[in-house]
Amino acid sequence: MTRRRPVRAELLKTRLDTLVETFDVSTIAPDPLQLVLRYDEPLDQEVAGLIAAAFAYGRADFIVTNIGAVLAKMTPSPFQYLAHFDRAEATRRFAGFAHRFHKTPDLVALFAAIADVLETHGSLGALFERCYDANDADIAPSLARFVESMRGKGLEYLLTSPNDGSACKRMNLYLRWMVRRTSPDLGLWTFVDPAKLVMPLDTHIHRIATFLRLNRRKSSDWKAARALTDALAKFDARDPVRYDFALCRLGILALCSRKLRRENCEVCLLNDVCAISLVR
Repeated sequence: MTRRRPVRAELLKTRLDTLVETFDVSTIAPDPLQLVLRYDEPLDQEVAGLIAAAFAYGRADFIVTNIGAVLAKMTPSPFQYLAHFDRAEATRRFAGFAHRFHKTPDLVALFAAIADVLETHGSLGALFERCYDANDADIAPSLARFVESMRGKGLEYLLTSPNDGSACKRMNLYLRWMVRRTSPDLGLWTFVDPAKLVMPLDTHIHRIATFLRLNRRKSSDWKAARALTDALAKFDARDPVRYDFALCRLGILALCSRKLRRENCEVCLLNDVCAISLVR
C-alpha cells in the first residue's frame, strides 16, 4: 500500500513543531525576555517585562544592553522602585539614557505611568485583569483598554494600541511573556486564554511568514498580525503564538535574513516548506 504524501499544511505543521522543540530557552540570548527572567518575583517580572517590551525595537543585543542597564539601576526590585517612585530622583538617576530616539524624559514618563498603575491597582496584572473580557474574540479590546488606561502624552509609541491599527508587536510580545504557560514564557496571567493572543509581528516574523506562505499582506499592521495568528491557529488553536519565539530566533540570529545564504538554507528546518529556499 502506497502511503499518502502529506499535504503541505501537515508538513508545515511538522516542521514548525520541530523548530519549536529546537529553539528552547538555552538559545534565548540576545532577547529582551532574558532581562525579565533574571527576576524571580512575579511583580518584578511584570514591571521589568513592560519596560523591556516597550523598548524592544532595534537590534536585540542593543535592547538587552540598554534596558539591562536601566533595570540594573532599579535594584534590587523594579517593582519596589516604581512603588516608591520619585520623578525628580528618577530624572537624575537615569540622566543620559538613550535608546535610539528615546531619551531620559521618555523613560521617566513610562516609569510614571507604571507607578500610577501600581498605586491605583497594586500591580500591572491587576489592571490587565480589570481590562480583560473573556468574551472578546481576541485580545485586541482588552489590550486597547489596558493601553488607554496607562498612556499619556508622549507614550503613544512606547505603549501601542490596536485601535491605532498598529501591529502592536511590543505589546503583544509583553502579553506573550505574561500569558503563555510554557517556556520560555512566564504564564503569570492565568486569567487570560492563550488562544486569544495575537502574534508579535516584527520585521523578522513578517518576512519569514511570507517565505512560508503564511502572510500575504505587505504592511506589518494589526490586520497582518491577526491574519498570521489565524493561519497558525490551524496548527495549534489553543496556543497559536507558541511559534513566535522559534520563528523570531531565525531572524535575530541571522539564520534567515533578507539576503539569503545557501549555507543557512541547507541546514534550515523549514527549507522544504519555504517558498524561496535556495535548497531543494
